[in-house]
Amino acid sequence: MKKENKRLQFAQKIGMTILLLLLIRFMSHIPVPGVKHSMFKLAVAGKGNGYFQLYDRLTGGSFSNMTIFGAGITPYITASIVVQLLGYTSKRLNQMYHEGEYGRRHMQKMTLLISCITSVIISFTASYTLYAQGYLNGKIYILFAGLTLMIGTLILIGIGKWIELRYFKNGISLVLFINIIASMPNDVLTIISLKKWETAILIAVILITLFVLLIMELIRKEIIVRESARVDQNEEVIKHFFIPVRLNMLNVMPIIFMSTILQLVQMLSLIGIKTQIFNTSKWFVSTKPIYIIGIIVYCAGIFLFGVMYSDIAFNPFTIAIDLKKKASYIPGVRLGNDTSKFLHSAKTGMMLLDSILLTLISIVPIAITSILGLSSLTMFGTSLVIVIGVLVETAYQIKAEVYGVRQEEKQWI
Repeated sequence: MKKENKRLQFAQKIGMTILLLLLIRFMSHIPVPGVKHSMFKLAVAGKGNGYFQLYDRLTGGSFSNMTIFGAGITPYITASIVVQLLGYTSKRLNQMYHEGEYGRRHMQKMTLLISCITSVIISFTASYTLYAQGYLNGKIYILFAGLTLMIGTLILIGIGKWIELRYFKNGISLVLFINIIASMPNDVLTIISLKKWETAILIAVILITLFVLLIMELIRKEIIVRESARVDQNEEVIKHFFIPVRLNMLNVMPIIFMSTILQLVQMLSLIGIKTQIFNTSKWFVSTKPIYIIGIIVYCAGIFLFGVMYSDIAFNPFTIAIDLKKKASYIPGVRLGNDTSKFLHSAKTGMMLLDSILLTLISIVPIAITSILGLSSLTMFGTSLVIVIGVLVETAYQIKAEVYGVRQEEKQWI
């Protein structure tokens, strides 16, 4: 009976998660009131701008169709990044993060509060911009459109957090995942309709990207740790375990970070502020040297954020403190500061390589699609990286669930 309950609970987790993600796609067809939808969609398609395309991808087409989820889940991602960076720079927040469950809950509340404020700002800025550009039927619809976009964002955040609370710990990532997946069938049709040599090049780029991501997931250092446990006064048992230092310790956070920055830039362009240097579709085809600045900022942003985020993903100082508390040690390395330095040295090489590879697999597809004149696929590589990252993260969680179920049944994987 107990075995059947465990299996049923596991099946319910997957089933409910899928239903909630499908609900998002169903609700994404609810239009924002007062918007001249066909006119706005033509305007967005006519921009020929990579970050417009990226924003539309991350909202599952809701932006170009201007539906309830048109603002996407960007406000929460922005808030999360801000809080994590503040935790990296502020001693008080960093200490709070390591205070256990209480500290983490407090930071989650802070993230939700900032995301709510950000959603209000983005939603009403977008609705006013729609009115200023002539895409609303009247001034009264500024309020209705802004409220609709804000409510849509809060629904997405609510569904994502509900999944994290009840089912899987990457609910926000899964919301982003389902939106990107919804845009991919059109990309596949576009690739198929191309000339054979263009299709072959794009398929090769996709396969190479998948291969690199797979290698990044598989490569890891394992640092041996010993732990002494006294059985009685005369006998002491030494246990061994490993601290894994993954090559892909950053996951896709640096790319999501820069994608969010490009979305914010896109919002500025809507109100008439010139941001052409971040027009990804012109980075590698324009003869104007100014576009080189956009490439440099994009690559530097991914790399530098990766360097900062690595201390959040793998903090040598915190790990060294935990090892000391548990009377565990790395053979040949003294406890405390020496352990921290050793772990930092082991992390640095992997982190630098990870940041470089993430930058390359993000920028190379942009270069190839731009050179081939495929502006509609400019950000396909970035979307693919995010999708694979979320899939791998979810696969680890499902494996952990399966492992837990089978462990309960004394069936070891």
